[in-house]
Amino acid sequence: MRAYFKNMLLAYSGACDGLIYYYNRRLGRVLVRPYVKPRPTENNRRFGRTAANLKALAPSAAYKSDLRVYVDIFNSRVASRDVILQNWYNAFTRLMWNLAKQNPEYIDLETLTRSQIEANDLPCRTVKRAVEAGLLDPVNGYERLTAAM
Repeated sequence: MRAYFKNMLLAYSGACDGLIYYYNRRLGRVLVRPYVKPRPTENNRRFGRTAANLKALAPSAAYKSDLRVYVDIFNSRVASRDVILQNWYNAFTRLMWNLAKQNPEYIDLETLTRSQIEANDLPCRTVKRAVEAGLLDPVNGYERLTAAM
């Protein structure tokens, strides 16, 4: 849902009357969604532990920059109009979940560490290798995205 403001606020964010307002830079709009408190389930807790572990991997600034470039190129493609990556973290989580999907018996995202990534020489170490391994969709110029995680 798109938000309309009479007083010309350009970047309001927060919660009010059961709605969440936030500004999306890529779309250049303020979006509104209802606040829905998720029911506590084991699946939610597992997802939370996985997200916390992915954040703890702490990719390097150069790796994040490569992912930002990848997102910009990916979103500029005509074929990507169905799926848009909002930021580098969307691309990073997509890459990691695809890695776990390809190797479910070896990779557990809840316990994965940087040392395991380096010791096993996993393809998520660079964006170039992730694209070549099929973890991310190929885009023009992905060969130059070689910064290490």
